Amino acid sequence: MVADDHYRTAVEHIHAVGDVIGFPALAATSMDQGRLAAAHAFDEPAHDLAALQPIGIYTIPEISYCGKTEAELTQEAVPFEVGISRYRELARGQIIGDPYGMLKLIVHSQTRNILGVHVFGTNATELVHIGQAIMGCGGTVDYLVDTVLNYPTLSEAYKVAALDVTNKLRAVDRLVGSMLAGD
Repeated sequence: MVADDHYRTAVEHIHAVGDVIGFPALAATSMDQGRLAAAHAFDEPAHDLAALQPIGIYTIPEISYCGKTEAELTQEAVPFEVGISRYRELARGQIIGDPYGMLKLIVHSQTRNILGVHVFGTNATELVHIGQAIMGCGGTVDYLVDTVLNYPTLSEAYKVAALDVTNKLRAVDRLVGSMLAGD
């Protein structure tokens, strides 16, 4: 079914949301689409959905992501670096017995803004929102490096991935600096 930006169908007084209008066809976005459709139908003020919408796959293990992928950024010629944290490196990951889970941060190499978060493992669909919130506020990887996260929790994966990516960025900066200096 085709719906416009206000979720109106070809019949102006009939609105459509969720699965019937297609992608992303997720419960979370459908609920917000319904809220927006009702607001527009009754001429109430409402903000459109944010561009950063999390995707969650409720399998075992869970998979969730928000933002850009490495393939998209490569195609768009955006400079980026990746930081990874594996659950097996975290106390909480060991406590819950998830040796395979991981969190990946994709960070703009120059601005240090977080461009994407990808999580695979226990509670992935819960963890992705931390990255979504930071991205939505224009936050950088430095926020995660400089903030204190509860320990032991899986959210510590953000700190570990942030440290990983900042170490990589620092190494690249040093390499470029030494090349420019002629060393």
